[in-house]
Amino acid sequence: MKDIDDSIREEIEGSAQETEEVHEDNPEWDGSESELVADDDAEEYEIPETGIKISYIMTYDEMVKCLYHSDLYKTKGGRAIASGVIFGLAAIVFAVTYFTVGGQYKGMNLFFSIFCLVMILLIWLVPYLHIRSLARMMANGKTIEAEVYPDHIDIGSGSGAWSIELDGKPELLEFDNIMMIALPDGRNFAIPERVIEPEVFNEFKAILIAGTSPEEG
Repeated sequence: MKDIDDSIREEIEGSAQETEEVHEDNPEWDGSESELVADDDAEEYEIPETGIKISYIMTYDEMVKCLYHSDLYKTKGGRAIASGVIFGLAAIVFAVTYFTVGGQYKGMNLFFSIFCLVMILLIWLVPYLHIRSLARMMANGKTIEAEVYPDHIDIGSGSGAWSIELDGKPELLEFDNIMMIALPDGRNFAIPERVIEPEVFNEFKAILIAGTSPEEG
C-alpha cells in the first residue's frame, strides 16, 4: 500500500508542477476558507491522507454555466448553430417555393416553412428557458461542503452524503473559472475556482487532474 500511496503522490506532484506556472495564484478567489483535513475513513493499515476541505454556495450564474456544459441538451453550441442554419435554409426554400410555385403542394410548402421556423425556435428557446428555470431552483443558497483527498472526494454529511472516486473514470471539464467533474452515471459536481485559497490551488487542481480524465473534445 505504501508503494501505491507513493505513486499517487508522485503523480499529483507532477501534475502540480504542470499547473504551477499557469496558476501561480488564483485571482478569482473570493476569500472563502479552505483547510487541510485528515482522512478519518482510512483503514488502520493505510497511511492517512491529507485532504482539502472547501465550503461554498453556488450562484445562479455559475449554475447556468454548469447546466449548459452538462449533457442536459445534446443540441447546443456549434451543433445548435448548425441545426439552426439547416432549418433556416429549408424554411427559405419552402417559402420561396410557396410564393413562386402553385399547384396542389402549395399548402404543404407553407406548412414545412412554418415547421422549420418553429424548430429553430425550439432549438434555441426551450434549452434557454429550461436551463434558467433549473438554475433558479438549484441555486437555492444551500452551502456545499466537500473534502478533497488524492483518491476520492467526500461531499456533504449525514444521509445526503456521497463520494466521488478519483480513479481516472470521471471527466474533468474546465470553463469560466469553474472545474466540473462529470461522472459516468450522469451526475456532475462543480467547484468554482473562487472558493479555493491561492496557497492550495495548485495542489487542489493537481489532485483533480491526477484522478480524472481530460474533457473529450
